[in-house]
Amino acid sequence: MLTPREEARAYRIWAVGKSVKWDCTLREIADETGLDLRVVQRLCKAKGWNASGQYANGGTLRSQRSGVDQIMASADCRQYEGKAT
Repeated sequence: MLTPREEARAYRIWAVGKSVKWDCTLREIADETGLDLRVVQRLCKAKGWNASGQYANGGTLRSQRSGVDQIMASADCRQYEGKAT
């Protein structure tokens, strides 16, 4: 049985995976959620989700992001980080 904190983390993992139809790796989920890879692996295993290290097609979250996400991750946007508007 998972603790409430683990359930919340599992939900974050699920939300990221679901948003790209699970076409991503566990490493990408860890990077996207800010969780440690070992935590992602353990929670996926506890939930009975594929915990082999990769999901279908070994896709990338970057290729699935919306246009706004891509803009925010781009160098053009990063030049404004920390600057007040």
